[in-house]
Amino acid sequence: MTDIHDVVVLGGGPAGLAAAIALAGRGHRVVVLERGRLERPRVGETFGPEIEPLLATLGVGEAFRAEACVPFRGVRSAWGSAEIATRSSIVHPLGEGFHVDRARFDAMLASAAALNGAVLREETGAPTIEEAAGGFRVLSREGDEYRCRFLVDASGRGAPAGAIGSSVRRWVACDRAIAIVVRMKPPAGRDVEPELFLESAEEGWWYVAPQPGQTLLFVLLTDPDLWTTTHRMDPLGRFRQALARTNHVQALAEGCTVDEAPRMVRADTGMLLPGRGARWCAVGDALVAGDPLAGDGVTRGLRSAIEAAADIDRALSTGAEALSAPATDPAVFLAGHQDRRGRYYSMERRFSEALFWKRRQAVDWQTEVISLDPRTMLRWDGREPDAHVIAPVESLVPPKAIASLLDLLRSPRPAHEALAALRASAPLGDRRLLVGLEGLVALGILVPTG
Repeated sequence: MTDIHDVVVLGGGPAGLAAAIALAGRGHRVVVLERGRLERPRVGETFGPEIEPLLATLGVGEAFRAEACVPFRGVRSAWGSAEIATRSSIVHPLGEGFHVDRARFDAMLASAAALNGAVLREETGAPTIEEAAGGFRVLSREGDEYRCRFLVDASGRGAPAGAIGSSVRRWVACDRAIAIVVRMKPPAGRDVEPELFLESAEEGWWYVAPQPGQTLLFVLLTDPDLWTTTHRMDPLGRFRQALARTNHVQALAEGCTVDEAPRMVRADTGMLLPGRGARWCAVGDALVAGDPLAGDGVTRGLRSAIEAAADIDRALSTGAEALSAPATDPAVFLAGHQDRRGRYYSMERRFSEALFWKRRQAVDWQTEVISLDPRTMLRWDGREPDAHVIAPVESLVPPKAIASLLDLLRSPRPAHEALAALRASAPLGDRRLLVGLEGLVALGILVPTG
């Protein structure tokens, strides 16, 4: 079977479905290829009130309001202190937000896309993508063929649909973060409170989000090496062990029954490079993914999809073969996001020597004195750096970029070449990367020679 479309959207999450709604609503032929099932569990279940204007733009504001939601009326947090602080949504200029069931939210968007004329195909697997005359040829796992003039990658963090421009595309992960997710049901008679709860812990931080249907989502954000290497037990047992070390989250879980086994999902902060090419673009987390602490992933995904849809519509209408540059440079956004995240993580000093937190502490790279001579020859001696020693540099330079640099410097290279290699791996600003490079020298991981 061969289907001809104006646009193929890879991924049936909020960003992909928003792009489909916007494009189909403009009269374009759109198909959405979802590699799994829409009803599979997903995270991203708490929305701020700023999502409402975007939903109104997509024409789904009333449908969203008709969905069962738990009001998001504030945040209670034990961050930087064992004491609980409360911030009511009444202080937000747009009022309260929403706790939603993500599967139902995505199904609502899928219905709107279908009403606009978009076609949804589920369980298509990871596609094979080939350039073809005037666009792309996309093959599903079952061998179905889709031809299109433009392609939207909404396949999520790490861009699994990376066959588009695979020779040059790469995902720049700024950290290793994962989320361990467990859904629980409180005992009979206990009401679910409408606040989001946050608590920091030595191995990461927790959030507890109320869900429609009187359930709670318990989520631990941590790093995979902190989760898997020191404990050999079943996932639920490991989860309960971590839960027992909290001050407040364990009290929220007391008496609750587990609705589903723990799930591990990616939660790394990062971006796709490049994020656009000839006749294709990435949107949502496939383009740039922020730290879950920001809580704005779905909102940013909708916004990027709406902007991309307008650009594609313009190209289709004018016969252009390339899209204009995005309104926001993902690298600029990500660099600023990293700085804001670092400041917030630095508010928690109780666990400053714990590896999770050392990797995320703020570094004042803008005022740091730089003394490294560009001509200085640098070398790595091949010894694997201690995780605690190298951790502060990881707050500035992505781990994989560091690993690539160390491998390059098995043979001595001048400092300016080392900086160029970092820039090619992670273009987050020369000064930030240079301070990270000097940090590797100061820590003795890189050794000046000659």
